[in-house]
Amino acid sequence: MYGLPKNIDLSFLNGREVVQIAIGIFQVQFGFDEDAAIYVHSQFSHFDGHQDWTWTPDPSKVPVAARALSLLGATVESVQTHEDGTLILSFVNGHRLTLINNKEYESYDIRRPGETITV
Repeated sequence: MYGLPKNIDLSFLNGREVVQIAIGIFQVQFGFDEDAAIYVHSQFSHFDGHQDWTWTPDPSKVPVAARALSLLGATVESVQTHEDGTLILSFVNGHRLTLINNKEYESYDIRRPGETITV
């Protein structure tokens, strides 16, 4: 819906540890230390070191979201942003989380104290 501005600085996500994952039917929340969070409403892909798993907001996809629990305790190693709204978080354990922008609806929110970025 919104995409990501070309000059956006999401470096505050570097070094953040995943401390909480909340799974719902229509949303998955990734909580990080230092009060940062990402709320996914549309779609994400999780590469677990062997295979890509794609979650969408559908009751049948809850088991796919549960696979993301392997990110608990993992630290963000790098952040890649793309103007189309794709956000890729690579973790020190070799996992990768790719947030995909649905151009018709809000796809995800990135939150930290005093700031919310909606894509």
